[in-house]
Amino acid sequence: MLIVAVLALGLVPLLAGCGSSSSSSDNTTTESSGGEGEGGTTTVGGLKANNHGTKAAESSGKTEVELDDFYFEPTVLEGKAGQKVELELKNEGNVEHSFTLESQGIDKDLEPGDEGEVTVTIPKSGVISFFCKYHKSQGMAGALAVTGQSGGTGGMTDTGTTEDNSGKGYGGY
Repeated sequence: MLIVAVLALGLVPLLAGCGSSSSSSDNTTTESSGGEGEGGTTTVGGLKANNHGTKAAESSGKTEVELDDFYFEPTVLEGKAGQKVELELKNEGNVEHSFTLESQGIDKDLEPGDEGEVTVTIPKSGVISFFCKYHKSQGMAGALAVTGQSGGTGGMTDTGTTEDNSGKGYGGY
């Protein structure tokens, strides 16, 4: 019995260090601070996403978007309602990724090291999601958002960490 008590006491400090300060026991989501920081998992346009920040879309020229294992950087692109934005996509990951924006008929595959370009349109209001069709369940998602909507966070809310790490190229990573 003494061994059980000692083991239990030894685990208490370990368990106290685990978890996320931004989630609550009822699994509600809260807005991430500032919306431009990086780290953790957020919800963008209704999809779970690994947070790698928010960036204003270039009004002229190209806006670079990094596709990596398993996130988009930036995660949220903000622009003026209806603005057309040319994205320069760079797969800096070790596996194939896609930039898929179903509502605009875009589905661009990129092998590791490949680059590509797509033209997207910022929605007239609110937020629309894009994702990697191979790693969506792992939080590889992002959004196009109208500047100044959703409290300036691009519709991002903090939800803790991803739960599913299986996917193309990593066999259960």
